Amino acid sequence: MRKYIFLLITLFVLTSCIFEYTENGDHEEDLEKIKQVFLNIFDEFTMFDVDGVMEYFSADFLNDGTDYFEERNIWYDRLGASVEVLSYASIIINNNHAYVSFTIDYNGIEYSVPLDGVFTDLVYFKKFDDEWKVYGNQQEFGNTYSIDITTNPSGASLYLNGVKLDHTTPYVMDNLSVGNYVVGIYLKGYNEIWKELYLSDDTTMYYYLELPSYPTPVFNIINPQNGDIIYGDDFFLSGYVNEFEGSYAILNMNGEEQTVEIDEFGNFHKYIDIYDETNTFYLRATNSSGNTGISEDITVFRGDDERQLRVSVYWDTDNTDVDLHVWGPDGNHCYYGDVYAIPNGALITIDDDGYGPEVFEQQPLTYGAYIIKTHLYDGHDYLNPTTAEVEISLGDDTYFYGPHEFTAEGDNDGAWWEVTIFNVE
Repeated sequence: MRKYIFLLITLFVLTSCIFEYTENGDHEEDLEKIKQVFLNIFDEFTMFDVDGVMEYFSADFLNDGTDYFEERNIWYDRLGASVEVLSYASIIINNNHAYVSFTIDYNGIEYSVPLDGVFTDLVYFKKFDDEWKVYGNQQEFGNTYSIDITTNPSGASLYLNGVKLDHTTPYVMDNLSVGNYVVGIYLKGYNEIWKELYLSDDTTMYYYLELPSYPTPVFNIINPQNGDIIYGDDFFLSGYVNEFEGSYAILNMNGEEQTVEIDEFGNFHKYIDIYDETNTFYLRATNSSGNTGISEDITVFRGDDERQLRVSVYWDTDNTDVDLHVWGPDGNHCYYGDVYAIPNGALITIDDDGYGPEVFEQQPLTYGAYIIKTHLYDGHDYLNPTTAEVEISLGDDTYFYGPHEFTAEGDNDGAWWEVTIFNVE
C-alpha cells in the first residue's frame, strides 16, 4: 500500500534517567537475559520462594563480605516487603561481566541502586556458559571510594550511571563501592562529557569544558511554540534535528531531564507531562564528533481546559480504504501523509483495508473551526457501496454524522464527503 503506518512508541523512562541502558550492538540478547534474571528473582520472591531466588545467584557470590549463604538469609529477611523494579538506568556489559544500575520501589519508596545503598547485592553479574547470574563485587570487605569532580567553568550538572544528581561541580561523589561507573558532566552551552571508569580507589577528575564547534546538532521544534498555553496534563512535542545521527536527545524541563527518541530521519514526537504553571524546556544532543547542540528555550503555560478532541470515521465494507482528513483552525491539513500536521494533534490510527476506524486526537485544544472530510481512496463497489459514519467527541460531549454513501473512489466525483465544520470554543 502507498501509506506508512505511524506508530508512537512510548518509552517509560524516569525523568531523572538519561538513558534506559547502555549497550553495544552485539549485546542485545545479553541485555534481555539480564533483565529476565531480575524478573525471575522477583517472581520467586513474591511467591516467598527463597530457594527459587537463590537459583539466580552464583555459588561463588560475594558482595562486600556477604557470601552466598549470608545472602540467602538477607532474602529471608526481605520476605513480605513490597518490591518492584521500575526502570534500568544502565546495563554495562564487559565481556562476561555486567554492572546494572536501576530504580526500585521498595515498600513504597523509590531508590536509585546502587547510589542509595539498597539492593546493592543485585548490581554485579557474571556469565556462566551463556547463563547470567548475580555474582557480587567479589570484595571481602565493604570498602567505599570517592570520585572528586571539578570543572572549569564550574556549575556543571553531574550524572552517575544514567542518573542526574542533585549536585553540580565541584562535587565529591562518595560511599561508592568497587565497580564500573559512567560519569556524565554537562553545562549548558558546552559539550557534554561521558566517562567510563572502573573505581577501585579514590579518584579525582578535572575537566576544562569545551565549546561546541561546527557541525553541531541543529534542532527545529515544530510544537509547542514559545508562549503556548497547554490545556491538560501534557503537551505533544514534535520537530526534527539536523547534523545528528544518534537515536535520542535529552529534554531538560524545569531542571528535570528525560530522553526523547530520534528516528532515522531525525524526527522526534513525544507526549511530555507537565506539573507546573510555567514550564521552560530545551533539547540537547551530542553528535559523533562530540559536539553538543541545543535548541532554543521554549516556555509553555498550563491552562485549565482539559478537554480532548477526538474525530473517528467508521465504514461498513471490507477491502476498502476510507481516509480521514482534518484541517485545523490555522489551516494545517492532517491526514495519512502528514499525521502530525496540526499542533498538539495527530492521526493516531490508520486503516486501509476495511471498516476502520481512522482516528484523529488533539489535546491540548486549539480554539477555532475544524474542517472534517472523508475520502474513499480505494475499493468502491457499485453493487456493494461503502457507507461511512463520523463520530466527534469533545470532552464529555459526542456528536454523530452520517451515514454517508460514497458513489465513487479516488479522484472521481462522489469520492469525498464534506462532513462538517466543527467549532471548538
